[in-house]
Amino acid sequence: MSKTTVPKIKAAVIVLLLLFSFNVYSQTCEVDKESLKGTYAGDCKKNKAHGKGKAVGIDTYEGEFKNGIPDGQGTYTWSNKNIFEGKFIKGLREGKGKMTMKREGAQDSVVEGFWKKDSYIGKNERPWIVHSKTGSVTKVEVEFIPDNLAKIKIIVTNTTGGAQTTFGVTPPMKVDNVQVLKGHYERQATTESHLKSSEVTLFEVIYPMRLKLNIGREEVEIEFFESGSYIVDISINN
Repeated sequence: MSKTTVPKIKAAVIVLLLLFSFNVYSQTCEVDKESLKGTYAGDCKKNKAHGKGKAVGIDTYEGEFKNGIPDGQGTYTWSNKNIFEGKFIKGLREGKGKMTMKREGAQDSVVEGFWKKDSYIGKNERPWIVHSKTGSVTKVEVEFIPDNLAKIKIIVTNTTGGAQTTFGVTPPMKVDNVQVLKGHYERQATTESHLKSSEVTLFEVIYPMRLKLNIGREEVEIEFFESGSYIVDISINN
């Protein structure tokens, strides 16, 4: 290789690097959320904020983006200095997070819990959780009513209830024992609603409440977090 060729190669490499750098830094990386339009620094994909970055407009957001919108874990700061730290989906608060609200002349107000479609739904993702159930329990469905009645109605339905046998009609299965693992209730009432089902209702419940329900040889363990009323529908295939 001649001495004149080496400088030419070096010059060509420098030109290519300059062109590459110009192309990278001159690309437009847009943020689609109006309140965040201003300046952006971070990862891009197809001229959209995508990956990790920081956008500063009327508001400020630092975290994960997808197609120009906050999507993933991040911190959003509003113009009034309120802050949300948590997860976003398509620009909306979703899942677990913490909201800090600034109050002039007073301590900040902090709310932690879960959000769904940008609305706070409570300290827990769901007001209840079924911890366990035995084999013949085919279904445990729970309806939550956010009222002030503080009661839990448990409906048990079984396949053999009302069946005719040589000994007569088979009675419906019922809750034989309510074991309180957490919380408290004042009284309970039991009724048979029809041939295949029975009901037990707990009144004046103090939450959180965790119960173990014995239904014949079957067992269901369930926990309730939020104050209000619940209807628990348990189906047993026996």
